[in-house]
Amino acid sequence: MAVHALALLAQDHDGYPSAYLAGSVNTHAVFLRRVLGTLARAGLIETREGRGGGYRLARPAAAIRLSEVYRVMEPDGPLTASPCEPNPRCPVGAGMRSAFAATAAAAREGLEQALAGQTVADVARGALRRGRTVSAHTSTPAKKEKRT
Repeated sequence: MAVHALALLAQDHDGYPSAYLAGSVNTHAVFLRRVLGTLARAGLIETREGRGGGYRLARPAAAIRLSEVYRVMEPDGPLTASPCEPNPRCPVGAGMRSAFAATAAAAREGLEQALAGQTVADVARGALRRGRTVSAHTSTPAKKEKRT
């Protein structure tokens, strides 16, 4: 959702209001504003208050790496430990926290390395290219109604 909103914001330097962004993401504007607030606190987007307000990128889309967006939106990483406290008298339970922490750290490192090679601009270009291809081959509901 965050990357989708950022890719859309990359389309216009002046940005868009949350309702417009929510329409593209296909979610409620109130929920999306929570995500946008997180992105704003991290300095990835800027907010404009009042009439004509909205959101815009704080820097060029090509300068925002997906690894940065991921760290902002998922600070705990892709894997998190169980909220249950393992039984320290069990041989597996006694070592589970540290064993799992090592696995989670490796997963996070691998994911962030993969995401570091992509930017918001890359995703926006890919989405536009694929979206135009799909929309060129897809009939709108109104066109389908005329044929039947």
